[in-house]
Amino acid sequence: MDIKFTIGNKRNVVFISIIVLIVLLFFFLVYLPKLKECKDLTAKYKKIRSDMTELYSFIGGESNLKDNIIDIRERLHLLEKAFPSELEVSDVIKQLNDKARHFNVDVISLKPGNIGIYRDSNGKEVKISGCFCKSMPLTLKLESRYQALGEFLMTLEMNKTPMVSVQKIDIEKQDNVKPKVKAEVNLTAYIIGK
Repeated sequence: MDIKFTIGNKRNVVFISIIVLIVLLFFFLVYLPKLKECKDLTAKYKKIRSDMTELYSFIGGESNLKDNIIDIRERLHLLEKAFPSELEVSDVIKQLNDKARHFNVDVISLKPGNIGIYRDSNGKEVKISGCFCKSMPLTLKLESRYQALGEFLMTLEMNKTPMVSVQKIDIEKQDNVKPKVKAEVNLTAYIIGK
C-alpha cells in the first residue's frame, strides 16, 4: 500500500490532529478537574450524611425532630440550673438565702470558700459539656427550729437547683431560746467554669 501525501491528505491529517489535540485539551483541562471535584463533593456529601446520621441518633431520630429538640433544650435548661456558671456564684448564694427564708431559717452568716476544680474518686477532673465542674465550699451559720432546719437541708439535698451537697452539720441547742437551735452547716455548691 502506497500512501502519498497530497494536499487533500495533508488537510485531513491536520484536521484530525487538531481534533485529537482539542479532545486531549478537553480531557486534561476540563474532564479531569471536574472528575476530581466530583470525587471531593462525593466525599463531603458522605461526611455530611454521616454527621447528620450521628446527630439524628443523638437527638433521638429524624421522625420526632421538633419534640426531641424541645426535650433536649429542657434538659439543657435543667443542667444549667443545676450547675450555674462561675459568673453566677452570687445567684447561688442568693438562692440559698431565699430557700432558708422560705423555711423560716435565719441565716446568721454565710461564708464562701475558694472555688476549686472538682475531682472524682479517681482524682480526675470532672467536665460537663466541655467545661470544668468546680466546687465552692460554703459555711452557713443558722438559727431556726429543729424541724425547719431539717426541711431546709432536705430541700437542698433533694432539689438540686443549684447542685448543693451537705458535707457536715454541727447543731447546738440553745438554752435561752427553747424551741430554736443554732447550727453550722458546711455545704459544697457545684458550678461550671473554664
